Amino acid sequence: MASVFNKKGKIYISWYDWAKSKTQNKSTKLDYTPTNMDKAKKLAEMLQSELDKKKQEYEKQSLVKKSTIKSAFEHFLQNNSTKHSKTIKDYRRFYNLFIKTFSEDSQCTVIDKIGIESWINRIKVLPYQQNTIHGYFKQCNHFLNFLFEYNYVPMFKINTSVKTKPEVKEIIVFSDEDLRTIFNNLKDKNSNFYTMIYLAYYTGLRSSDILTITVDRVDLDAKTLSYYSPKTKRYLIIPIHEKLVPILRKRVEEVKHGNLLVYHDYDNMNKAFNRYLKVLGLDGRGYSMRIFRKTFITNASQVMDLSTVSQLVGHKQITTTAKYYNKVDLQRKKKELDKFKGIEGAE
Repeated sequence: MASVFNKKGKIYISWYDWAKSKTQNKSTKLDYTPTNMDKAKKLAEMLQSELDKKKQEYEKQSLVKKSTIKSAFEHFLQNNSTKHSKTIKDYRRFYNLFIKTFSEDSQCTVIDKIGIESWINRIKVLPYQQNTIHGYFKQCNHFLNFLFEYNYVPMFKINTSVKTKPEVKEIIVFSDEDLRTIFNNLKDKNSNFYTMIYLAYYTGLRSSDILTITVDRVDLDAKTLSYYSPKTKRYLIIPIHEKLVPILRKRVEEVKHGNLLVYHDYDNMNKAFNRYLKVLGLDGRGYSMRIFRKTFITNASQVMDLSTVSQLVGHKQITTTAKYYNKVDLQRKKKELDKFKGIEGAE
């Protein structure tokens, strides 16, 4: 610790210089008096605080410079450990592709602008869908921002022309005919699957949200149910649609306690639904459990205000609802177009 002492009537500060590995002394030019000693002690405390700060920064920089890509990625995963399991899988999938170019045992300093842009250009020609490639780019961006933040590598900007872009796809929804087929054939399915389909269609919730619903969270008297959203990390409560009430009552009486649905994860839910679609001859149409959510939001947005729809499905921002799901059917478009009269008297 920095200290003060008297030398020939003047107050000096003494401290250990860790960079030079020796003790340093410096005069404060203050006369040796009780008042000035108090001042000098405060100066010594400030000096020591600054020295400690610089030492910590130096040690941090030294550690970072010696860090490998592997250790930096482990640090990255640790910081993101509370994110959804699917997001963690996406990070790992990106990393496995990333280290085919950048050896994970190399120091982080091998990652630079030219190397990263070359990597991005290479993944663009891989036999993957455009949105898959864009996903790798986004995960690379997340990792890079982390490396910049912790000074693993010097900051740089990726050239705009190198960046990938997502493919804007038309939103797939169930046709009325296919929905009738799906629901009319449920009579032969077990209660677990039956309830899953009704929940997905009449709530528009994500499969991961539905899996969090337990019997005690279903209030049939108040006609509400609550759930936890792993994606948004929020507990939410929504009303139960009238047609869903008897389905839930029967399932609650059967299960009695615990999880309402018995599936290990949302992948198993999707696999079960895909098998069902194949039996019905509806496979190959781009359908999945997620299409129930898209269908609900698309149809609901035609008869409800977007704010209500957004709250029902657990969107954090109404702009998400408006951007992706505010579609109007052709008949409604025609009806609205008829309101446009054009120029009176013109042929």
